[in-house]
Amino acid sequence: MGTAERAGSAKIRAAVVNHNTSPWTELAVRSLFAQDPDLDITLTIYDNASTDDQTSLRRAAGKFGVPIVASGFTTETLNNSHGEILRRFVLDPANADCTYFLFLDTDVCLTQPGTIQRLIETLLTHEDAFGTAPRMSWDGETETPEERERAERSGLYETRLHPCCALVRNTPLFRRVVEEVGLSCASYLWAESSQYLDTFELMTRVMRTHGLRHVIADTLVMHAFGVSYPNAWENTLPAKVARRDEWLARLDSR
Repeated sequence: MGTAERAGSAKIRAAVVNHNTSPWTELAVRSLFAQDPDLDITLTIYDNASTDDQTSLRRAAGKFGVPIVASGFTTETLNNSHGEILRRFVLDPANADCTYFLFLDTDVCLTQPGTIQRLIETLLTHEDAFGTAPRMSWDGETETPEERERAERSGLYETRLHPCCALVRNTPLFRRVVEEVGLSCASYLWAESSQYLDTFELMTRVMRTHGLRHVIADTLVMHAFGVSYPNAWENTLPAKVARRDEWLARLDSR
């Protein structure tokens, strides 16, 4: 474990991908810097040629010195480009000297003070962990039994390091796995069946072959789930938007 990691002078390089989700991305940005204002975090917003109104997002990005850069993809790209964009982020030579990589989903909101600091502390106490993530909640305040049951059924936490809010040690091994295997979704074709591996899942499996695991930290974030692409939860979108706008108003007033 490096001296910088233990000394509390960690350099964190963070990324979030905007996919016609500008109000959600604005909330992710505002909540990150509101909850961990004292950490050395450099955030980049990668934009998939979004066509929605970015006025408020750009105002927030300017306030916190966050660049918005073209990802090279559009909202019409054939497959989900998320993992490939994050792969390029990890392999960017400009990020080679950071202590940690921080991956944020566009629809995450940090609702507890010191969330990222808690992730760092969790990694410091688990030397066999390559990365860590918080528990997830619809409202960012409580993880209901129903949510936990669904998470266990789907393997939401157990099968992979979920990239909604994931902190990963920057090691040569991690970068090599990202270079050779990537962070994208994958379909594994068994002889008589197939298996879908979501973003970060194949990477997580490969890291396990090196004796490294991911751990769940004792902290909580609000995760809206599935706002970037059509999904089975679209009927819950109005409630999610209401919670998003409530948090935006709260953070914008600070």
